[in-house]
Amino acid sequence: MPARPEPAADSFAQTVYREQVRLLYAQAPLGAVASLLVAPLLVLVAWNALPHPVLVIWLILLETTLLIRLGLTIAYQRRREPEAAVERWADLYTSACAASGVCWGGCALLLALSPSLVYDTFIALMLGGVLMGGVFTLTPVLKTYVAYALPLALPSVLWLLLHGDLLRAIMGITGVFYILLALVTAYRYNDALIRSLRLAHEKSELARSCIAAKQQVEQSHRQLAEQQAALIDSISAMRTLYAAISIPRRHADEQIQAMLAMGCQRFGLRIGILAQVQGERYEIVQTLAPGGEITQGDTFALGDTYCRDTLRTQAPLGFEHASADERRRHPCYRKFRLEAYARRAVRVGGQVYGTLNFSATEPRSTPFTAVDRELIQLMAQWVGGTLEQQRMIANAQRQQALLAHTSRLNTLGEMASSLVHEINQPVTAMTLYAEAGLAQLQTSGAETAGLRETLEKIAAQSVRAHTIIQHIRHFARHSAPQYTALSTEELLGDITDFLKLEARRHQIRIRQKIAPNLPLVLADALQIQQVILNLVRNAVDAIGDSDGMRMITVAAQQTEEVVEITVQDTGPGLAPDILGQLLHPFFTTKPDGLGLGLSISQSIVEAHGSRLWATANPGPGVTFHFTLPIAQDDGRSDRRSLDLATSQAVTG
Repeated sequence: MPARPEPAADSFAQTVYREQVRLLYAQAPLGAVASLLVAPLLVLVAWNALPHPVLVIWLILLETTLLIRLGLTIAYQRRREPEAAVERWADLYTSACAASGVCWGGCALLLALSPSLVYDTFIALMLGGVLMGGVFTLTPVLKTYVAYALPLALPSVLWLLLHGDLLRAIMGITGVFYILLALVTAYRYNDALIRSLRLAHEKSELARSCIAAKQQVEQSHRQLAEQQAALIDSISAMRTLYAAISIPRRHADEQIQAMLAMGCQRFGLRIGILAQVQGERYEIVQTLAPGGEITQGDTFALGDTYCRDTLRTQAPLGFEHASADERRRHPCYRKFRLEAYARRAVRVGGQVYGTLNFSATEPRSTPFTAVDRELIQLMAQWVGGTLEQQRMIANAQRQQALLAHTSRLNTLGEMASSLVHEINQPVTAMTLYAEAGLAQLQTSGAETAGLRETLEKIAAQSVRAHTIIQHIRHFARHSAPQYTALSTEELLGDITDFLKLEARRHQIRIRQKIAPNLPLVLADALQIQQVILNLVRNAVDAIGDSDGMRMITVAAQQTEEVVEITVQDTGPGLAPDILGQLLHPFFTTKPDGLGLGLSISQSIVEAHGSRLWATANPGPGVTFHFTLPIAQDDGRSDRRSLDLATSQAVTG
């Protein structure tokens, strides 16, 4: 069973055949018109030699077929569906041509009635001319020419061959060769035409393919150019956003303000807002509004804003001209006349916090791009992460303050007996001085100068006791960190009594080496005093009962942009592997220790943007170091750097 042609090949053949039929109908009128002129000429020449009725009937029949062919040509050219029923049109014209061929074949009758060889020769020549004329007009469709040529020539050729006259027989044989020549010529012409049409069609298809490929390449180039432009725009936007939010030592509020300014410039909108939504309450947390029409802390009903729609969808939204569509009926447009708007929901800890939005009272001339939508989504994610980090920092600071307070209370508990002894000394002295004063009053003639001296001693001891109690209360209080500019002398002066107490209690000498003219440091005094006291008490424990030099040195000096404070002991020292683990939580060298003192001290120092570390002394003992940032020249607290340090301590 022969294979069915592929759809593409079948379509190609139909296209070529359709073009053949078109050429047939385009060339056929020329042959029909030629026949219309030649047939009357033949009748005119044979009019005096042949019967008139035969000539008239033959001419009428032939001319009728020729008119039918012309009518088909006109109908073909006026058809409504050029691509439809091509086979039908070819068959119709083939039938009409076959009828014309039969009529021309009727010339055999004229030959039979011809009175002389001259008329026979003339008729044969006329038939040969018409036969060859069909080669040039009917061969686009080979079957049409065959249907026309065979009935046209065979009857006359057969009559000449069957006639007994030698000359006519020779004419018949010549006619046979002439018919074969015409058919071969028609076949070769048809084959060349089909090849030409196929080549033309292939060339046309190739040209269309080239054009389509060119258009596709151009479209790809345009798409690549658009993608490249979008990528460049995206990179530029990311760089601008990064520049706005990554400036060192910037507080989160300032970073958000810088981001709002960048967003307003990027989107071409005048107002930038970070808002918090609680129920139906819409509160402005931060804003950038040059006209001052919206300020931080302003509240609105959520229904009067575009943000209700923002919270209903996860995708970033935006529009350029609110009054041009149904948004002109929105309560927000009626109240604030905001034309252009871009917004994105902000989530903190997985929960909806509010919205980040940019707006303007003027329409935006260009639509928001995909880069704009991705950028505002990234900005909202960054804001959500920053707010969540701020919450974590606040919680960490509260936990750190509570832990530090607990540590201080634990320190006071461990020092309770010494503190009681320390307070008891001035109280005992006041008691003795008071008894001495009473004794002097009971003695007649007591001197006023002696009583004054006794009372002054009582007052001095009272001040001493009060100072000790105030230091204890100050050290034991629970409060939020307060970073202020203060001197190193102040830091050490407030805990001097505690240091002396530890020194007397353990018979250790404590000395201070503070470099002159040190700049003010930025610190929470209570927390840093706790660090120093923890380090001194660790040094006391390290010295223990050793018989060598029993000394602790507390020193302070400036190192580049910080003040470095050190606590050095003369104990036995520590092995390098233990030295590297001292700051790890729950690591301790004491049998009854918890391993939290140094860890708490480290977290306090890191919250100040500094670090705590330990080194082995060249001789006996260990030195603990930590640094404190230098305060600004005007003495103000640089809260931005400390918040940044706290953030790094919490997240690091």
